[in-house]
Amino acid sequence: MRSLRAFFDDEAHDFPAHERPAAVGSPASPSHKAGTRLAHMVVGVLVGTTVGLGGALVSANLVQVRQVLGLSPTQAAWLSTSYVAAAVPANLLLIKVRQQYGLRRFALVALGLYVAAALAQALVTDIAAMVLLRAIGGFVSVTLIPLCLFHTMQAFPTKWRLRGLVLGIGITQCAVPLARLLSPSLLGVDGWRSLFLLEAGLALLSLAAVGVLRLPPAERARVLEPLDLFTFVLLGGALAAITAALGLGRFEGWLHTQWIVVTLLASPPALLAAGVIELRRATPLIDLRWLTHGDVWRFAAAVFLIRLVLAEQEMALDAVRWLGARPNEFESLAAVMLASAVTGVLASTMCVNLEKIARPMMLAIGIVAIAALVDSAATEPRHLARLYVSQAAIAVAGTFFLGPALLLGITSALRHGSGALISFIVLFGVVNALGAVAGPALLGSYMDWRLAAGAAEQAARADTIRLAAVLGLATTLYLAGLLLLRVRRRLAELRAEVSAGAASKEEASTAGSGWTQPRVLPAIGAIMAALAICGVMLILAAFGRV
Repeated sequence: MRSLRAFFDDEAHDFPAHERPAAVGSPASPSHKAGTRLAHMVVGVLVGTTVGLGGALVSANLVQVRQVLGLSPTQAAWLSTSYVAAAVPANLLLIKVRQQYGLRRFALVALGLYVAAALAQALVTDIAAMVLLRAIGGFVSVTLIPLCLFHTMQAFPTKWRLRGLVLGIGITQCAVPLARLLSPSLLGVDGWRSLFLLEAGLALLSLAAVGVLRLPPAERARVLEPLDLFTFVLLGGALAAITAALGLGRFEGWLHTQWIVVTLLASPPALLAAGVIELRRATPLIDLRWLTHGDVWRFAAAVFLIRLVLAEQEMALDAVRWLGARPNEFESLAAVMLASAVTGVLASTMCVNLEKIARPMMLAIGIVAIAALVDSAATEPRHLARLYVSQAAIAVAGTFFLGPALLLGITSALRHGSGALISFIVLFGVVNALGAVAGPALLGSYMDWRLAAGAAEQAARADTIRLAAVLGLATTLYLAGLLLLRVRRRLAELRAEVSAGAASKEEASTAGSGWTQPRVLPAIGAIMAALAICGVMLILAAFGRV
């Protein structure tokens, strides 16, 4: 029992000030040897790929899953929507859970639940059970994203830790083109079950890797209060309901389905009630006072608009199908998009510059707007080559903007303390997820309206893609007017703070903590090795290799 408790808990360690985390529940930042940094990088990529594929494998194959299981379009939409609807409110509560019960215990339990949910999804065929399991997987997936970020940050020297943050968030975004590339091979083996076998296998490998390679200890504190659960039900329930309405509105009718109308009417009062309660609390779930600052809301609007515009990719892929692309051409396009997405992540990581955060965001969304215009003019099979180029550009832009956007909010939040930092992380996760759901729903609804008005399918699709291009241009101008002009002044203030902080860290660099990885007990190592072997076997089974 003592060994098991030591496996789940972190050993207490006294870190010097420059190595302590910015917030409770996050790991410390000691220096590591090159081999340890490489190991953290491998684990970060593994965990990020696992959580990214968890949502992408189903959303990229909804048509195939619907055909195999005999589902209606609405039932199929619930499979992807339930995942996101559960993930959105999870951001509110799980950060405090991690702070109170410890990062390591939190990560291991979450990965165990994730494995169980993935395996169960491979076995059930009842739609209600699948929707419930998808929701459980989505709720737990929120815990894995910061785990990916923490490992990739540890993989970089102290002065480059922000590069690790950008790389980590980018890894999770590469999962969508990766899912499109892997899906034909998976579906050809055991249909939709292969999707979940791959997910479970990766999750088992992640569990074994995290079990062996520890993150530096994180500080803990008693932060949970009884009132947290009540405000979580109000705030989280309203956000989950709004997400579900956005995801299902196109299929069930925005104002023709009773539950959607009730949701749209009941959610604002619930959000308002939760806001009143949170504003009166000394230790709220999220710092609403900071979130009400104009710059914060303008930043959130920019991220939401960018996510709306990036939904153009779904319309473009439909155009590729309509133009008669063969399966091998789809796979080639997926490979191009994956390579482009990885390029965007690496470029964003290498070009981190706190003084010029707004410029990459404007450049990225401007590229998307131009590429969307190119897509709208693709009306014949001979235009497929254009779509390869334009979708490659959008894939680069889609991952390139995310790191600077994340840093823009974090640098602003750090000036207001750890409470603002945690609130920003919650805000970023919620807005990013809502935008990812709202984009396809709104653009798809616009196309449905054009079809209902009598437009031909090709014309309706072209009009929808042009609408995305207009939104992209408007967002670029929005960023130019609000971010570039107003954030530059704040970054000038931050530059002085960062310089002062860097100098103090340089002086204290000779007094490191000396923390090293604890030795893995033989029994624990054997269990982790067994889990890893099981994970590899599941992955091989997913591809029909066993």
